[in-house]
Amino acid sequence: MNTRLKAAWAAGALVIAAVAAAPGIAQDKDALAALDAQLPGDLVNDPSRIDWQSYGADLEASAVVDDSIPGGGAARRFAVTRAAEFIYTAGANIPLVEDVDRGDTVTVGFYARTVEADSDDGNGVLRLRFQRNVAPYPGFGEQTLSIGKDWAWYEVTATAEQKLRSKDGIVAVQFGRTRQIIEIGQAIVVSGAAKIADQGPVQVAAARVQTAEVEMPEGLAGTGTLINDPGQGSWKFGGSAGSYANRDEPEIWMMKATRFEVAQDGTELTGLSATVPINQAIEEGDDLVVAIAARTISSANADGKAIAASRIQGTAPPFESFASNRFKIGDTWQLVKITTKAPRSYGAGGAELSLFFGGSVQAVDLGPVYVFKVE
Repeated sequence: MNTRLKAAWAAGALVIAAVAAAPGIAQDKDALAALDAQLPGDLVNDPSRIDWQSYGADLEASAVVDDSIPGGGAARRFAVTRAAEFIYTAGANIPLVEDVDRGDTVTVGFYARTVEADSDDGNGVLRLRFQRNVAPYPGFGEQTLSIGKDWAWYEVTATAEQKLRSKDGIVAVQFGRTRQIIEIGQAIVVSGAAKIADQGPVQVAAARVQTAEVEMPEGLAGTGTLINDPGQGSWKFGGSAGSYANRDEPEIWMMKATRFEVAQDGTELTGLSATVPINQAIEEGDDLVVAIAARTISSANADGKAIAASRIQGTAPPFESFASNRFKIGDTWQLVKITTKAPRSYGAGGAELSLFFGGSVQAVDLGPVYVFKVE
């Protein structure tokens, strides 16, 4: 274990509360049905959501809300801070909510623009691919696009070479080979049609686009001002101590979870992690509350409980940290609550919450995470 981290476990107060099965988010089915009726083919994704799962060690993802953004007034900004050898090392996944059968024509359309890019023409570069989000990630229809500086509508069409199921079918958007900032707005995926629109489906521009649907547990109501995105679309995952996989989880708030699995002892506790950006500024002396939804799937520990850890740290040198805690997780969904006080000020995006799951043989599900400023 990191010596500095080990010495600081007592810096924050911690409370664990068990919770019953939590209701999920009810989708606006009538709105989606109305949208589907205006489109060619069959709608197979939820265009009102842009809180897509993103990944990449050199990727920063954030939400952008502006009425001038076509198709709903919101977009996801992806900043690749360092170019990699392979384009798939950074990207985002647009999930499907309906099956696509083998042999079907499938089309994805989306609004996008490039803010800046280290390319010869200044345009952004991204690759789209229809695929299953499970190893070995089989897919089809790869196409690389050049994204201009102004908002425009882009489409990619393919014939399905395999069945894509709603539980793991995605449109993979990959952009890790170029240092760039790209914004992607509303995306629509249909089966049974080779084209959605020439300039974008302006007739459905009123569709409700969400950067994230924040479902708040009753026990957290009135806690304070939420200063992060509890959903996992902007989080980073990594480490060599084990594996992680995103999953649908209807029993927890916001209906998404990530499973962390460690197969052998002797790994570093910090060797398998999730990083949660804190989007708003923190002032010195601010009282903070962190609430982490989690449960143990399996554990080699005598009491059957997995062990995890957390800390808040700066995102710029010297990367100082505070509120470090180590805690156990039960086998039903729990809210792990941590209270702390900020030792100094951080600008918006200047701090992040790190969660660690390495160290021993175990499997843990991580659900939404809430960070509040108490006022």
